[in-house]
Amino acid sequence: MPQSIGLVLAGGGARGAYEIGALSVLLPWLETRHGQRPDIIVGTSVGALNAAYLAAHAREDTADLTEAGSRIWLEIGYRDVLAPILSLGELTTVGRLAIGLALGGIAPYSLLDPAPLAATLSRLITFKDIHDNVADPAVELRTCGVVATAAHTNRSVVFHDGGRNPTSDERRGIDYVPTQITSEHVRASAGIPVAFPSVEVGDPKQAKGWYFDGGTRLNTPIKPALALGATRMIVIGLNSVSPAPKSKRRPDLFDGASQIVQGLLVDPVVQDVETLATINETLIHGGMTNPVDDQRKVVPYIFVAPKTPNAIGEIAREVYREYYGGLLGVRRSRDLALLGRLLGAERSSTRGELFSYLFFAPEFAARLIELGREDATRWTEEIHDDGSWQRSALPRNSATR
Repeated sequence: MPQSIGLVLAGGGARGAYEIGALSVLLPWLETRHGQRPDIIVGTSVGALNAAYLAAHAREDTADLTEAGSRIWLEIGYRDVLAPILSLGELTTVGRLAIGLALGGIAPYSLLDPAPLAATLSRLITFKDIHDNVADPAVELRTCGVVATAAHTNRSVVFHDGGRNPTSDERRGIDYVPTQITSEHVRASAGIPVAFPSVEVGDPKQAKGWYFDGGTRLNTPIKPALALGATRMIVIGLNSVSPAPKSKRRPDLFDGASQIVQGLLVDPVVQDVETLATINETLIHGGMTNPVDDQRKVVPYIFVAPKTPNAIGEIAREVYREYYGGLLGVRRSRDLALLGRLLGAERSSTRGELFSYLFFAPEFAARLIELGREDATRWTEEIHDDGSWQRSALPRNSATR
């Protein structure tokens, strides 16, 4: 039975440029060296956007499609994703928030307005191509899935086109809904709570309702990729899995917010990859592998993520300071200059980490694409226990540790 390769793309806002950078090395390398390419693609939040783009272009050579994807990220600006900070809509939000605090009963739906994102997605991705590619046996794509969180049940919902239709995972709170992926599903997956408003999904009818960002419960959808049939796994993380250095400085509000993000987005990735490796080792050493039983198969994996903690935050700090921190930065992008000033983006890598999620700027994207390529290249040059793949735990001196 041929191996089915799952590609798992995590959420992280503007940090998604890193994923395309890593894939611009990994995918052509796998295709030329082994004749392999992912046939199951599952993403959350910005990972859902990248997943939809890759699935819509699955007919193309991997080098060509990732090169084009890199160019797209280099062209995306703040106002391609979010409305101006000082727009009428944003001022109305501030007014509603102030009135709500004073009188109660009135609250805005979100702090930021992602209205431009719908038009940007429609311009960049022909969503019908996803379904056509999945349906065409000549295209090496079996499934495309995006993960959102149902607002009123707090369950993860995997909207997927093609492949199996797994039963609900009650222990993890994951439901699987077959449908044709549209802009609506991707925007629902990227609806960051508080920052962005929830998104109403109307189709299919059995899953109709309001949704938030899938990353609130399942930021790195490894389990769905396995449930959809993946027997090998490529995971791109947007945060280092190495422990952050200790600091004697008293933590401030932004350090606290960074800890929340760490617990929500980073720690689950570490746990899921380590759990996968532990299960592999147990099956290998116990001689319990079963080529028929999906629950007793070793799953080789590739895992690429930034090498050092706050690496992306440090890049965000440097780029903001160079391009957006002064008066020229206001002329370049009033929105990013103001937002970075509010968050103190140039003061520390911790604050840069928070700012990086909304730092939609070509200068930042270019640095992330470069970092992703460097980290992916490091994986291709390392020795692993299954050729290009790893089965056991990552070595402590691995480039991703």
